[in-house]
Amino acid sequence: MGGAQSGGADVGGFRVFKVNAGSPAAEAGLEVFFDFIVEINGTPMDPDQATFAQKIIEAANTRAKMTVFNIRTQVTRDVFINPRKWGGAGLLGAVVRYDSLSNVDNQGIRVLEVFENSPAEEAGLAPLKDFLLGTAEVMFRDLDELAEIVTLCQDKQIQLFVYNSDTEAIREVNITPRHGWGGEGVLGADIRTGMLHRIPAPRRPFHFASATGYPTPTQAQAQAAVPAAVAAVASRAPTAASAYLAALQGAAPAAEGEDAGEGGGCDGGAALPHPAAGAAAAA
Repeated sequence: MGGAQSGGADVGGFRVFKVNAGSPAAEAGLEVFFDFIVEINGTPMDPDQATFAQKIIEAANTRAKMTVFNIRTQVTRDVFINPRKWGGAGLLGAVVRYDSLSNVDNQGIRVLEVFENSPAEEAGLAPLKDFLLGTAEVMFRDLDELAEIVTLCQDKQIQLFVYNSDTEAIREVNITPRHGWGGEGVLGADIRTGMLHRIPAPRRPFHFASATGYPTPTQAQAQAAVPAAVAAVASRAPTAASAYLAALQGAAPAAEGEDAGEGGGCDGGAALPHPAAGAAAAA
């Protein structure tokens, strides 16, 4: 699962890992897992978190334009957002990390079967329709990453992002991996990845939610606005993330280099692993 394109630099953007309720990111309709911020006010994003943080700081209390590519709809759209102090952490109220756009259909883990009385059943996972996407810290690229997290968090509650192919929506699910529920494994579900278990393409026209009142471009307008670098990989589908970073979790400038991670991913304080993690910065 290589993230780089042959003969050129890896193409990517800042992937949305979490959106806090009531935040500017929520108002703008950013979508967890599927949205990649590839430009801010015309400046292309690169793996350097300082670039992202600086552009957000410069845009504080103004109407900023983000170019956002959605890997599920394969559409690029303009998102207008007002970074500001909103009553929570950061100016956006979101967790983002730089990730590659190459090979982006390989992520997400499909739930094929849920066993009776299992942690998966208690969490409300739906067989054949639910896909485990990841946590606010790690997007699942394969079964090994999920196994590492559930092993680390046995008997502790984990919050997962789950996509349902029937409702075509993402929800947050709390699950407690554990033995002793009456069956094998700590989740109690048959889960798979691979070509036959990819997240399906949208079945209906997708309208990105927004509470800002700013107009949403039509699909034709959005596709016409796809940056050339993104268009080059849009027909492919997420591989290994190139550099993960947590951003906008505090108010300090990125230059100060403060760690912006939330510190922990399951109840009890255990920190979830950050594959290929880069340095974190706060903005």
